[in-house]
Amino acid sequence: MTADMGRDRLRAAVDQVNSWLARERAGLRLEPWFTPFALVNGAGVGLSPVLLPVVAARYGVGHVGLVMGAFNLGALAAPLAGSLADRFRAYRALAAVAAAVTALALGLFPWAGAAAQALLGLGEGAGFAAAITIANLLIVERRPQTEWNSRLGRLETSLSLGQAGALFLAAWLSGLSSRSALLVGAIVPATAIPLALVLIPRVRSAALRPARASHHLASNGQVGEWGPASPSRVHHLHQRRRPLAGLRALLGGGFGWMLAAWIPSYAGAAVVFSLYPVLFLHAFGVATTISALAFAVTVLVSLPLYVLAGRVSQRRGPAPVIAAALALRVLLLSALAAFAAVGHIVAILPLAAFAGVMFAWSFLSVASPGLTGRLKPEAEGDAQGLLNASSGLAGLLGSVAGGLIASSWGYPAALAAGAGAVALGLAILAATLLRRGSGGIW
Repeated sequence: MTADMGRDRLRAAVDQVNSWLARERAGLRLEPWFTPFALVNGAGVGLSPVLLPVVAARYGVGHVGLVMGAFNLGALAAPLAGSLADRFRAYRALAAVAAAVTALALGLFPWAGAAAQALLGLGEGAGFAAAITIANLLIVERRPQTEWNSRLGRLETSLSLGQAGALFLAAWLSGLSSRSALLVGAIVPATAIPLALVLIPRVRSAALRPARASHHLASNGQVGEWGPASPSRVHHLHQRRRPLAGLRALLGGGFGWMLAAWIPSYAGAAVVFSLYPVLFLHAFGVATTISALAFAVTVLVSLPLYVLAGRVSQRRGPAPVIAAALALRVLLLSALAAFAAVGHIVAILPLAAFAGVMFAWSFLSVASPGLTGRLKPEAEGDAQGLLNASSGLAGLLGSVAGGLIASSWGYPAALAAGAGAVALGLAILAATLLRRGSGGIW
């Protein structure tokens, strides 16, 4: 009897393990149509953060901030791409056009003057944001809601692999001339054009009706801290098919305080992200090849943190997670400012600090939409859209301000200003939402 019970328990345990392994294998399957989007993502958040600042630096570090700020602002094209995709359902054509815009912007960048470089940065950011928004749409418009999380997770994995591969490529390209580097780099998104036309599945009206019947929300793209900044790309959330709700009502219930904390903290971090390769070259003496390789390794190492961030946010609440991540960024940006002021620092120290700043984003990118949903459950799509727009504008302000401060007072001052801005956001969060929270609800 006891032996039979033991065998039954062992058999049940084996069945559980096999079931778990089957789920894990299913979760790791990447679909072929992810490929063109991974290529565009690699160009947007792998090649651009390394190659564009190096080329733009010939017009001064202030111009670097302007170009990367324009790239950040291009993320505002995401809602337009989602609207066009919903109206015409031309997912293949729109993805191919987005890839073409990204490729042209990269290839033409080294020949452009200062003003044209800013416009090309804007165009590349728009093409990148549009492409990834369409990728997310292809999941939520074709699949039932119960499959969204797992499939979006696979898409995120594919995009991260594209970013890491492009960063390794950027490390090699940084040793070439600027024109050669960007021409070769432009091949990456250009390759996505025919792949998009061939691999992206067609979305039929019959398939759209069941998918849309399972929810009441429509599409809207969200762009997180883009590439020099993060492995976070463009996420897809859902927004009601109506104009933005009354702004005053939307900002009530604590969401206005969240934005008041989010904007300066996002802008402060954008200082280091927008200047990344030139900052490490001139302030820390780290060659662009090395900084690009370090960036690539950091992206790969950070991938498991998204799962951990989801678990911690679920257990502790999103507001404390955001506060902890911002506190870490304040410390690390302050350390980078001190390293830059001292000079002649062993390269591993600033590289490790930058990696920590990126790791913090894994938690911010998960907790921020979670907190938005808790604060505005009745208008989550509108609130998330406003958070996305705030991120784009904050990235622009932080990038431009960081470049101007660095050109006038040096990199230590720019990094210190970034740390101060993040500290301001943390103080606002602590004085408002954290004080309101009870029982871990926030």
